[in-house]
Amino acid sequence: MSRTVKPLSPDEAAQQAAADIPDFVIEAVNNLLKKKLNNGYATIFRDDIIDEIIRTSKQEVTRQQIFDNKWLDFEPIFGDVGWDVEYDKPGYNETYKANFKFAKKKP
Repeated sequence: MSRTVKPLSPDEAAQQAAADIPDFVIEAVNNLLKKKLNNGYATIFRDDIIDEIIRTSKQEVTRQQIFDNKWLDFEPIFGDVGWDVEYDKPGYNETYKANFKFAKKKP
């Protein structure tokens, strides 16, 4: 059977999902990266990113809208420009704040 529509690879699916993330989300992360970057590394709390998105967006944005639209799934976008991005959230019985760790990719 010949298909006219081919399934997306995992990388293609991630890239297409990332393409739906608005520019103002990337701008908010960039703002925080500039403030937090130290020796090629930055740890940014998820709530700080959400607050920055809401603060800097020129449209009304809610926390729920950010989660519903998966706007925090920006790792592939930053990965394409040289960052290793790792998301870390507390597991069962842990109490630390969810965060993103950015590190310059090693050559």
